[in-house]
Amino acid sequence: MYKQLAYLIGFTLFIFSCSKTDTKSILEKRKTYLIGYGVTSTNWKLTALTVDTIPQTLTGSQLIYIKQYFAGLNFADTDGATGNWTLPVTDSLKEVFTNYPSGVIVKQIYYINFLSYDSLSLTYLLNGKTINARYKAIR
Repeated sequence: MYKQLAYLIGFTLFIFSCSKTDTKSILEKRKTYLIGYGVTSTNWKLTALTVDTIPQTLTGSQLIYIKQYFAGLNFADTDGATGNWTLPVTDSLKEVFTNYPSGVIVKQIYYINFLSYDSLSLTYLLNGKTINARYKAIR
């Protein structure tokens, strides 16, 4: 009787353990947020910019600026920049691209302040100034 009960408990535990689904890590979720879901990719539209904590008025080209990250770990933006991206840790985004028109290879590292399904906030250093760029997802 105890042997049958032990087999039944063991079989039940086996069945329930097989039905578990692995949840994505935070890093994988963030990658998905950047890229988009399925065939719907995410375009990140610039909505606000601060330089050394001073809010900036967006110029005409900044008002229409969009960046897109792809599953192949490359990206493109409306300024014509293309390159590669990585998310080495959950709060850091790294881009490598060729600066136009100089041809210089640029390695830019962003600190991710916030990233969700529909919002992205990045901080980075540029020419000794702290830049914060905020984006909204367009699908």
